[in-house]
Amino acid sequence: MNAAVPNVLRPGGSRNTPLGLADIRPRADSSLSDGFPGGYDQANNQPSTSNYLAPWALYAFDWCKWPSTGNGAGKLAIGSYLEDGHNFIQILDTNITATPMEAYQPGTSKYSLDFTKVAEATHTYPVTRLLWEPPSSQKQSTDLLATSGDHLRLWSLPSETAIAGTGTGTTSSTIGRRDAAPTTKLTPLALLSNSKTPDHTAPLTSLDWNTVSPSLIITSSIDTTCTIWDIPSLTAKTQLIAHDKEVYDVRFCANSMDVFVSCGQDGSVRMFDLRSLEHSTIIYEPTGKDDRDAQGGRISPTLAQQTMSHPPPLLRLATSPHDAHLLATFAQDSDVIRILDVRQPGQALLELRGHGGSVNCVEWSPHRRGTLASGADDCQVLIWDLLNNNSSSLAGSSLGSGSGSSGSSGVGAGAGGGAAPPSNGAPPAENARAPVAAWQCDYEVGNLGWVPRLPNSDYGEWLGVSGGRGIWGVRF
Repeated sequence: MNAAVPNVLRPGGSRNTPLGLADIRPRADSSLSDGFPGGYDQANNQPSTSNYLAPWALYAFDWCKWPSTGNGAGKLAIGSYLEDGHNFIQILDTNITATPMEAYQPGTSKYSLDFTKVAEATHTYPVTRLLWEPPSSQKQSTDLLATSGDHLRLWSLPSETAIAGTGTGTTSSTIGRRDAAPTTKLTPLALLSNSKTPDHTAPLTSLDWNTVSPSLIITSSIDTTCTIWDIPSLTAKTQLIAHDKEVYDVRFCANSMDVFVSCGQDGSVRMFDLRSLEHSTIIYEPTGKDDRDAQGGRISPTLAQQTMSHPPPLLRLATSPHDAHLLATFAQDSDVIRILDVRQPGQALLELRGHGGSVNCVEWSPHRRGTLASGADDCQVLIWDLLNNNSSSLAGSSLGSGSGSSGSSGVGAGAGGGAAPPSNGAPPAENARAPVAAWQCDYEVGNLGWVPRLPNSDYGEWLGVSGGRGIWGVRF
């Protein structure tokens, strides 16, 4: 099956922007179709090569960052985003395999990414984020997983031997596919709540796990706070009011156990240091003078004043793993990604314009400094290279899934449009970037995440992409 698809949504595609206020609060009537979570048509529910289809709409997912061996690509955790009290987590085992002859096309990747479900659990609230425990020198592997939703929850994956010994699991491949069999249940370890009335706590919008000190997790909430948790003691170390309104995301800065950034409904990005919480720094907030319309032209003074009075919420953050001073963010219903430098607070360092729909996700590459991927409602995944100024000329590069168009030129780098003039008055040649590669999904892209470095360099680099109820492995 060719992975390149037309720039259209298939029937059953679902808008997956789960961080709007209306969505983050559960509804009494979730308007789901009877008998099938997520309201998706089951007629076209067979996964393709390098694809896994969950039985529900999904949003949160995370690849385990611990080293894998052989042809393994590591464990993948995924979470459902259903607007009611019945949600789910699944753990998938992923492996690099040779693309089946039936699916291989000349000029495409000879490798595919296979997914096998090995464990699952129920979750009482939409999973806003989930993360595996980050690697440390203290042990060789992890079975620990954290999720945010109604509370911060910790989970344990049963031992490898128990999973391997069952011989069961659900594989994504349509070639030699096994029937679904009972899978192992995740073990709930802890429910952490900083509320005196846990049944009426404010929902958590995100979490981040400190990579320098894995005993620390930070969460953000719609009650305007961020909370730092000590995992060994299962207690809250610090809680602070981070914004004037709801906080939608929080991230530790690279190589730091003290410095973190947050964003939210008030449209600002703020930076904090656990060593001096009486002060914070506003890294970014919109002002009328630096806002432009979709074509890059200056907006009217009236609209600029409205923007200052009611700035668009910032939904997600991503901190660079290589440069502690760089981060990326985007606003609700915006097709622009802003790159911020915490050393230059108050304005955006770069604006990335290439998507033709609202951005839903952005993640920095852990392998290539200055490289990040973004996904949006235009069904596109775009790759950006900030270290090379490519605004004047583009190579018609594309990404391909394991089954299809790796190296093909069907989806051009500039598919979503070029870079518009910058917002802060810098020369366009310095401030503008255009995507260096693109991949077309058959659903609006809800989330993405980079696959950790694989043991065999021949396998290449991979990106995980979610849309609707599917996960795709895309070879970079």
